[in-house]
Amino acid sequence: MDNKENLPAHLKQEVDEAQKEAIARMEIEYDLRNETKYKEFFSGYHPDDVEEFIKAYSGRKITWINWGKFYYEHNEDHQLRFYNQAQSCLWQIQQKKLFNLQCQWRAEKIKIPGIVTTIDFRYWENNIKQCSFIPPITQWEFELYLEYLQSEEVEIDPAESDFEFEWQDYLRFSEDYATVGDDDTELIIPLWYQFYDNRMGTDSLMSLPDMRGDKESKYLKTFYEHTNKTMPDEKSDVLKSEKKESDYLSVYNPSIIEKFVRTYEDKEILRYFLSYEKSHKPMEFADELAEIAFKELRELSEEIPIKSSPDWREALIDAWEDYRRKQITKLLPLVYEDYLQKQELGISYQSEDTKEIAQEMEEWRTAIVKGRELLLEPPDFNF
Repeated sequence: MDNKENLPAHLKQEVDEAQKEAIARMEIEYDLRNETKYKEFFSGYHPDDVEEFIKAYSGRKITWINWGKFYYEHNEDHQLRFYNQAQSCLWQIQQKKLFNLQCQWRAEKIKIPGIVTTIDFRYWENNIKQCSFIPPITQWEFELYLEYLQSEEVEIDPAESDFEFEWQDYLRFSEDYATVGDDDTELIIPLWYQFYDNRMGTDSLMSLPDMRGDKESKYLKTFYEHTNKTMPDEKSDVLKSEKKESDYLSVYNPSIIEKFVRTYEDKEILRYFLSYEKSHKPMEFADELAEIAFKELRELSEEIPIKSSPDWREALIDAWEDYRRKQITKLLPLVYEDYLQKQELGISYQSEDTKEIAQEMEEWRTAIVKGRELLLEPPDFNF
C-alpha cells in the first residue's frame, strides 16, 4: 500500500514535487556523465571533483529552472518600470508648453479654442497626450530635455515622475516664483520648468498678471457667499466639525496621549512613556525615501557608487536618483522614437480616465456662470 495516499493534500503535493525534482536531477546527472559533449570539458579534472561537480550542478540547474523565470520576469518588470517613467518624462515637455500657454492665457495675451476657465488646464494636464492645440514634440525640444537629464543639477523627483503630480498648478508655482530671492526658500517649481526657462528665457511668463484668474475669483466668491447665506445650517455643521488637528482623540495623537499619561499615570509610567516615545520617532520623508532607495538598489546586480554626505540617507537617495536618471536617459530615445512613429502613422494614445476631473470642471464652470448671474451679468464666459 502506498503510504503517500494517506497524507494530507498539501503534504502529498510536496512529496510529488520532491519526487519530480529527484527524477529531474537524476536525468541531468545521467546526461552530464554520459553525453560526449561534456567529456572534453571534464577531461582535465580529477574524477572525484567531476562527480562532485555533477551532483552539485544538477541541484543548481533545478533551482534555475524553478526560480529563474521569477527573477527574469522581475528584472523585465524592473526595466518596464523605467520605460514607463521615461514615457512620463517625455510628456513633461508638453506639460511645460501647456503651462506657458496657461500663463499667457491667464494674462489675456492669447485665446485658446476650447479653454474657457482656468480649471480647463487641469483637464488637459491629465489628458496631455490628447491635447491637440499643443504642437508635437520637436527634435530640438527632445534634445533640450536630454540635455536637462544629463545636467548636474537635475534629479528625478519620484513625485514628478508619477501620474499624480500637478504640472499645471499655476497658483502654487506663481506664489513660489514670487518668493525667489528669499532666504532659505526652496523652489517647488519643477526643475524641468526652471531649466527650460533659463535656457529659453521664458521665466518672464510667470510675472504676467493673472487677469483671468482674478475675474474668476470674483464670480466664484459671489456664488459661494450666496450659497452659504442660503444654506446656513450646512455651513454651521461644517464649522462645528472643524477642529484643530491636535484635538482629535486617538492613542496615536502625540499631544492627546501625552496629556492623558501625564494626567492619569504615575511617574514611573510617565518616565517609561517619554523614554519609549523619544526612541521611536515618526518616520520622516527622508527616511521613507531612503528605505525605498535601499530596497531598489539592493536588487541591482551592478555596483552603484555613493558619494560622501553628512547625512547617509541623502547619500543613498542621491545614488538611487542618479541611477534612475541614467536608466531613464538611456531609454528616452526609444520612447521618443515610439512617439514619432505614432505621430507618423496617426496612432492616437489611449484616453485617460478623467471623469472626476471633468465633473469638477463642470461644477467650476457652473459656479462661475451663476456668480455672473448674481452680479446681473450675462451667463457666459465672455468676460
